[in-house]
Parts: sequence; structure tokens; C-alpha cells
Amino acid sequence: MTAPRVFRLDQDDPGAALEAAAAALDAGELVLLPTETVYGVAAREDRPEARERMAALKPDRDAPFSRAVPSLEALGERLAPLPAAAARMAARWWPGPVTLVLRERAGGTLGVRIPGHAWTRDLLARVGVPLLLPSANPPGHPAPLDLGAVDPHVLELVSVVIDGGPSALGDASTVVAPGQLAHRVLREGVVSRQDLRQHAGCRVLIVCSGNTCRSPMAARLLGAALSAQTRGDPSWLLPRIDSAGLATAGSRSASSEAVAAMERRGLNLDDHLSRPLDHPQAASADLVLGMTYGHVAALQDMLPSAPPPVIETFDPDGGDVSDPFGGSQAVYEACATQLQSMAGARAAAILDVDR
Repeated sequence: MTAPRVFRLDQDDPGAALEAAAAALDAGELVLLPTETVYGVAAREDRPEARERMAALKPDRDAPFSRAVPSLEALGERLAPLPAAAARMAARWWPGPVTLVLRERAGGTLGVRIPGHAWTRDLLARVGVPLLLPSANPPGHPAPLDLGAVDPHVLELVSVVIDGGPSALGDASTVVAPGQLAHRVLREGVVSRQDLRQHAGCRVLIVCSGNTCRSPMAARLLGAALSAQTRGDPSWLLPRIDSAGLATAGSRSASSEAVAAMERRGLNLDDHLSRPLDHPQAASADLVLGMTYGHVAALQDMLPSAPPPVIETFDPDGGDVSDPFGGSQAVYEACATQLQSMAGARAAAILDVDR
């Protein structure tokens, strides 16, 4: 293969570089591109010969290639509706260093990214179809941060090279599979898990009357069920779980019977203090769960705004959980057992185990 044409964006005409890269991609060839994270190799997704060339660059790759697009509209109707958290991620980090693994309407998932590099976005708009854009490194080699770090084997496979200088961010994109309430961080890159949690993490709010029995027990049990079902997998970004009361008088400890019931299940409720539910707290949650249908109705009256959070009973089947307040320890134990079973079902739904 002949040596690739090289364009340096700080010296050459960016428009000429754009036309040369677009023509090469249209012909089914590969193009080396800068992004704000690392250098990548681009190919049109609709050119079989380009896919063959990309396979020669990444022969041991098991995961499908993600798509680089100038906007989500470039994917037409391929994607299913985005979860609210995915929309928050896109609004905050696109264009930029986050790749979202999104569901397709036809089934399966598709990695999608809108790069932050302005010239590369111009190319995407000029080409008019999504591009495969994996990092420009052979398997087992680090992703290059500038043209000088690109492996010679890669340069042998591309027909056009765009030298954009050192990458601005100096690390790979963060890859996230966002769910309705829990996410998988498949690769931590420029955007940290902490940033993802702060700006796009989900929140579950569990509500009862006094917030000293049912809702704090349910919150602890749901957290334990999520931990058990994820088996300590560090890729999971789980929702924050809080509780509150519709009729609590203020800051009160959990009932001694609730504390004892949780201790028998290896959970600590000693630090719980009740809190009254307020509108901002409820409105900021992604999912609000009431102990009874009466709680759900009261929450729906409190949150008539569109779109409100999802409001359901803690019981996935829509049943009520009776208030054990004033009952014996046996009554509390029965309530805790009931809540534990419901928490397991809720955790499976939150994790979207069929994904």
C-alpha cells in the first residue's frame, strides 16, 4: 500500500483535509483522525471493504465497534428512547469524552459518541453516515495521544492521516451503559465514576408515614439486595437510596424493633434519623416508592408536574405493606421478611437483569 497522505491541521488547509478524508472514507478506505481523547481510525459503517480493513487492524476484538456521529439525529430511528440518565449524560458530556452504550429498537446495543474535536465533527457532518472510530492502536498497545505515538502497522493500513497535534485530554473516553436506574461503567477514562455519579447518578426514594419503620428498613434491604445481585462487580454504578416520611414530626431514630430486625439480617439501622418528605426531595428522585397505595396517591398529588418521577408501590405487584408501628418484635420480623422479598424483586428490576 502506498504511503498515506498527511495533513497537518496547524499548517495545511483544513477544508482540503476534510475533502481528502471524506473521499477516502467514501472509497472504503481508512483514515487516521484526531479526537480530544486519543487518535482513532475511522471507517464508514456502510462500506464492507472498510470493515475488512478495520478487522485487520483489530483482529482480536470481541466487542462491536462504537459509532461516531455529529448528532443523535444521524442515527435516525435506530435507537430506542434514551433513559433519563442517558439524556443527562449526553447533555453534560456531548460533544465530548463519553461513549454511551445505548439500546437499539431492533434489539441489541450500540456504542455512540459525539466527539469533542471540532474538525472531526465537521468530517462526520460532511460524510453524512456514522463512522466506526476505534482507537488507533493494535491489540495490546496503548492508544496514541499524538501522531508520533501511532504504530507503523496502523499507518500502513490507512490512506489519509490527519495530524491534529497532541490530544487535548490525554486519555480515552469513558464508556457507560446507562440503564433506567443503574449504569455499567465499562471503561473509566476522562470522566470519572465520581463525576458520573454526581451529575448523572440515579436516586430512589422510599416513602412511608413516619420514616421510622417501613421505609428505612426497605431502603437498607434494597441496598443489600443490589449489592448481593451485583456481587461486588465494580463496573456497576448503583442508585442512591433514601427514605422519608409523609407524616413524620421531625428527626427521630428508627424504632428499636426495626433496628433489631435489621440486625438479624446483618444490616445496621442505628444511624437512621427520620426526615419529612418535601417537594424538592421527591421531585429530584428518579423513582419514588410508597409502602401503600395511599402513599402513592399522596405522592402523585404532590408531584403533578410533567414529567414527574416514576411513582409506584415498593411491592412490584402493587400490594400494601402494613405499618408495624406499635406491634411486637414478631410483627416487625414479619414485615422485614416481606420487605426483603420485595427488595430482591425491586433490585432485579433496577439492574435490568435481562439487558
